[in-house]
Amino acid sequence: MNESERGRLLAPNLDDRTWQDLVADARALIPTYAPQWTDHNPSDIGMTLIELFAFLVEGLTYRLNRVPEKNYIAFLNLLGVTRDPQTPARAFLSFSAAPGAPVLVPQGSQAQTRASEADPPIVFETDEAITVLPTHLKVALQLTKPTYTNVSARFTTPPGGGGLITLPAGQSLMLALGFDSAVAQEIRLGLRLSRPIELDPATLLPKATLSWVYSQAALLPSAWPAIPGVADDTAGLTRDGVARFAVPPTWTAQIPTTWAGAVPATPADAVAQPLFWVGLRLSNPTAAPVNLGIDAVLFNAASAFNALTIPAPEALGNGSGKPFQTFELRNRPLFKRPDTDTPYDHLAVTVGGVPWTLVDELPHGPGQVFRLDPVSGDLSFGNHDATLNPGGHGSMPPLGAPVVATRYRYVAGGSSGNVGAGAIHQMRTPVAGIVDVNNVSASFGGSDEEPIEETKRRAPELLRNRNRAVTAEDYEYLAREATTDVAIVRCLEPRMNASAGPGAPPAWQKNDPWTFGALDRASGNVNLIVVPDYGPAEPRPQPSNDLINEVRRYLDRRRPLTARLIVGGPRYVPIKATVEVTVFQRAIDNGVVAGGAAVVADTQARIAAFLHPTRGGRDGQGWQVGQAVYIADLFKAIAPADNVGFISKVALEAQVPLYHQPPLGPGGAWNDLLERPFSLALGVPGAAVRLADYELVCSALAPTGHAVSALIVN
Repeated sequence: MNESERGRLLAPNLDDRTWQDLVADARALIPTYAPQWTDHNPSDIGMTLIELFAFLVEGLTYRLNRVPEKNYIAFLNLLGVTRDPQTPARAFLSFSAAPGAPVLVPQGSQAQTRASEADPPIVFETDEAITVLPTHLKVALQLTKPTYTNVSARFTTPPGGGGLITLPAGQSLMLALGFDSAVAQEIRLGLRLSRPIELDPATLLPKATLSWVYSQAALLPSAWPAIPGVADDTAGLTRDGVARFAVPPTWTAQIPTTWAGAVPATPADAVAQPLFWVGLRLSNPTAAPVNLGIDAVLFNAASAFNALTIPAPEALGNGSGKPFQTFELRNRPLFKRPDTDTPYDHLAVTVGGVPWTLVDELPHGPGQVFRLDPVSGDLSFGNHDATLNPGGHGSMPPLGAPVVATRYRYVAGGSSGNVGAGAIHQMRTPVAGIVDVNNVSASFGGSDEEPIEETKRRAPELLRNRNRAVTAEDYEYLAREATTDVAIVRCLEPRMNASAGPGAPPAWQKNDPWTFGALDRASGNVNLIVVPDYGPAEPRPQPSNDLINEVRRYLDRRRPLTARLIVGGPRYVPIKATVEVTVFQRAIDNGVVAGGAAVVADTQARIAAFLHPTRGGRDGQGWQVGQAVYIADLFKAIAPADNVGFISKVALEAQVPLYHQPPLGPGGAWNDLLERPFSLALGVPGAAVRLADYELVCSALAPTGHAVSALIVN
């Protein structure tokens, strides 16, 4: 018996005979039933018929052996185990209004991408109403004495993508936002953060302070006055949020090229037009640099999902007067609203014109209530009857009563909704006064329906943990249950140092909790690392705050009260490959490859694909957190065809981890003993790269990317 089969309940192989076995069995019966048949060679027509018979019977046995699988799936359906549905992509739509009065864009307004001959448009629907002011955010400048840099393309206009702002120790800088006209109404600026400002562990306050200022008269940016009455729910840029304020009437336009002591970093950064400026002034009073990652600064913007509300009430059928009647919605799955305990309250159902209520469980006795399966879109009613079944649960729809879904919102698409910045630029719902719509940054979070094989794989885990997080495996499983946007997940248990740290006095004592990678591994803490999959174009995917909060909320209702759950993104370690490819001259002469440069480019692409966190690895299914990289696996992934050449040299080396807090030590050295549980030799080629249990590989990027060369030989 195979070691892995010990103690397991093995499904029987109902018929294990192969095609060759069937042919041999039939051939052995020839002397008994047809002794006059003596030619048993493959060329005989009778043998051909036997082989055809064996082929047909083999197909039947294959189907017979799938009976246990069918019974297994029927068992899962009986337990209510369904495939995880597709999830809609999310975008933030920025609207532009014509000059004049503010314009109200109602909740539920729709915008779309451009349609093509092959693909229909992808439609997004807003989740909130927004008042669009008649001014435009034209420019974003990063002011760092004595220069300023135009960062509009990173933060406020497509292609977006965001970026990292580093505040040097004891210094300050400003992000200045220029509007083409002044407005008296309240301005709402949404801030999407990829790396919020960290809290000081001693004071629990942000390590950097911020203030909102505005341009006034001839004052230089360093002297701009503060905006009074700012309502900032970002908690000092420690989370995503919106800043709301009204700029005083003394708001004045200024031309950056006239600012004394400030010059553009390059001629392309110069701004020579008068604009009304609002400044986000950031100050770092600490003795170490502070990092702030901004995905986008949103003005006149609303959240939208690739999930649509039905345009008209939907008739589902009539009541039959029978118990446990079920009706099916025309569109599925239903949209699950984020950040709420009632995610499906957008569904409204009437029976005979009377609203009925959605409940989790049908109550004992009568009640105008129904249950919902959001994945299949099924509505289920009860079986209570005052005369025939007084002990039932929930009322039955009366005989002949029309059942109507008056309103609900459904998921319109999955991963297809993950479109690039600037792709959503057409209004589907006309709104008078709106002249343009756009998405500053790419939409995100769309995923397709779970494959059946994955549902079958995770079903035993669901039955084992019973929707409760106790072990590390439970946390990992439930994180994937929270949303299909999670591609990689790793639960890190509490861990203590086995010995005292370096230094005198030592940096830590024996049995102190691990703090490597800025993680607190103390007893009672559960650290969960989640990684989304944004496709091969995103080499280092980071979870959005929305994804982190969704996973945290889902697990908070299922974890022990004594466990402190900390959900975060991956700690990447860039891996650099040094490769030499020997290319045959005859491959170039015969047109198999275009030349050495083409081989180098192809190898570079293969290395990047192999090291992609969610799409790389040995089988193209991504890497696991803590998984080491070996030269043998890389060799298999990048080896050229035999008629092209061969890999003559290959080595791997680790670069400075992305979670490292600058600056580096003297001479550019990295004191990794204080940041990692073991030494990592940077820039030293070797046969493998070892990773800590919280680290994840990623590909080194230019200009210090992979060193690939081609050697052409005859």
